[in-house]
Amino acid sequence: MDNFGTSGKRTHQGSTAGRAIELDFVRGLAIIMVMGMHFHTVSAGHPVLAWIEYPLKNFGREGVNLFFTLSGFLVGGLLLRQYSQEGRIDAGRFIVRRIFKIWPAYYALIAFHVLAGRHPTSTFLYQNLTHLQNYFGSSIAQTWSLAVEEHFYLLLPALLILLARWRAGATTILWTLGVTCVVVLAARCAAVADGNLEAAAAYTQYRIDSLLVGVMLATVYWMQPAYYRALAQRRALLVALVLGLVVWLVWLQPMPRMEESIGYTIQAIGFAALIMLALEYSGDLRRTMVYRAVAWIGIYSYGIYLWHSIALAPGALFIQKATGMELPVVVTWAAALAVQFIIAIGAGYVTTRAIEFPFLRLREALFPARRRPQEAVPPAQPNELPNERPAA
Repeated sequence: MDNFGTSGKRTHQGSTAGRAIELDFVRGLAIIMVMGMHFHTVSAGHPVLAWIEYPLKNFGREGVNLFFTLSGFLVGGLLLRQYSQEGRIDAGRFIVRRIFKIWPAYYALIAFHVLAGRHPTSTFLYQNLTHLQNYFGSSIAQTWSLAVEEHFYLLLPALLILLARWRAGATTILWTLGVTCVVVLAARCAAVADGNLEAAAAYTQYRIDSLLVGVMLATVYWMQPAYYRALAQRRALLVALVLGLVVWLVWLQPMPRMEESIGYTIQAIGFAALIMLALEYSGDLRRTMVYRAVAWIGIYSYGIYLWHSIALAPGALFIQKATGMELPVVVTWAAALAVQFIIAIGAGYVTTRAIEFPFLRLREALFPARRRPQEAVPPAQPNELPNERPAA
């Protein structure tokens, strides 16, 4: 959930400089999946509507996994780019810049819930203030994943600083991250075997591997560009990995023990392939209205993620009123989803513009990103994509 990407021809016209429309498209997909899972609907009994609703209601949790892998790629890329260029990690500056990005909007949400009194403070306040809501629970339920990412922001710099002191190269970093992912997977499988499915789904030590897979992709991207280019050119393999993910989600994901154990690993690999496909092969899709609309939603995905739960009560009320008025079920279904999406996206847009963007501008004034000339990774399609890497 970060604000950087490629520059030049691949950015939104009129939007924040340095954003990659491809990565915003991936963000948009992720947040639409999450909203679809949470929003209220009615049973319309129409086969076409059931087909539309199926991925929203069944794959919504996977939107969080997509956010995790994308965050690992983007946030890990910030540190790995610096390491590849300067041979060091400035963890302090990284953490301060993360604070400016994450905390203002996050604490505004907490303050809103304190003042609104929608939940007793005992159900969320100390949990969210300490960033331990994924362990202790929170009535602001969607914030559990932010705790995992906060812990990741502290653990990754510490690990990379240690590796930097050893002058570790890309191969050592990849092996370290890979072994860590295997250990996390083994621990998660053990938790599932013991019946601790809730812990396996939310605790940082069981979920951080999805982020680390993204960091592994960033390691190849920044430190082994030739290998990245070779992998990106294997379009059939990337498509196969994404299709394999879809098959998993359709046939095997409904089995909770499979989903909570190896499922997250399969998803992380598939989502890493999806990120590469989006970056390298979006082509003319970037010019379509649907692609650009999803990418526009992706710009405000963090704000939407924080605030989308406020759409639930109006959505439930609308369904109640529409049902009482005996409106056609199909109309109620469509209108209820539309109302909730509009409220959530509107809230995300307003809070992003009012809170997140001003603090990002302040961050750039006080702690500007340190940029150095860099050698570009040639794209998989030389005649189709410009020669820029994601940039902070």
